Amino acid sequence: MKSKNLKPLVVVVGLRAESLDIEKKILAPLGCRLASGLAADDSSLLALCREAAGIIVGSIPRLTGPVIEKLRACRIIARAGIGTDNIDLAAAEQKGIVVTRVPDYCIEEVSDHALAFILLFARKLNLGAEVVQQGKWGIASLRPIHPLRGANLGVVGIGRIGAALARKARSLGMHLLAHDPFAPEAAFRRLRAKKITLARLLKESDYISLHAPLTPKTKGMIGAAELKRMRPGAVLVNVARGELVKEKALAVALNKGDIRGAGLDVLAEEPPRKDNPLVELPNCVITPHCAWYSTVSQEDL
Repeated sequence: MKSKNLKPLVVVVGLRAESLDIEKKILAPLGCRLASGLAADDSSLLALCREAAGIIVGSIPRLTGPVIEKLRACRIIARAGIGTDNIDLAAAEQKGIVVTRVPDYCIEEVSDHALAFILLFARKLNLGAEVVQQGKWGIASLRPIHPLRGANLGVVGIGRIGAALARKARSLGMHLLAHDPFAPEAAFRRLRAKKITLARLLKESDYISLHAPLTPKTKGMIGAAELKRMRPGAVLVNVARGELVKEKALAVALNKGDIRGAGLDVLAEEPPRKDNPLVELPNCVITPHCAWYSTVSQEDL
């Protein structure tokens, strides 16, 4: 028989932190026990979380309906991040479990990361580094390099992060095009961004940066048809969610030269399988879902 005086259990799953000192400091005065683990599958998740009163979840574990239904004591699932696409919200609601998230951290970090991708492709930094590594010198193989000033940046989603990127890009002299069916007119005016359809944005942008949440409507929003609408010299940046992009279609477009390049911090499957066609492509730069991270943003989270 379980003791009625047993302290409530809070479980941390899939949080990429060096330590849980901050969590311990917050929860200890509340009389909570703390446990943690990676919990990559449903059975290991349940083993960790079945008796938890609260769960703090990172980006990788998926709290599916079948898992949530078997939770015996859970009152709250706190998503340590911005998106809640790895939590079955309907199942949580049915179970009476509150779900929270952190929508206002890492805004500067993620927008900086998106801008870094844009600058990398604009100045061809990866190709220039290869020239030196090959024992060569000069700009012959880098021609042409077009100036960033005057280039069109298409921002898909002008929430906190998309808006931050837009402001930074404007300071570099880029022209702003934006698509966001949920943003008020005032948001476009504040950014001095031209409000256009996604189809026009794809056609007219030199760089496209995705900042949409993952929903049934946005899943696969960039596929073969959308990539064909893009300019041959265009670059696609995704620091939002991997599933926004159909990866096989993107690999085909990059191989054929339909677009110039892609900068991705997120993939549909993380980490990627060895047979993921994007990993080996020289015109696709992939970082390991680290856009959110800085020492400050991790403490904020």
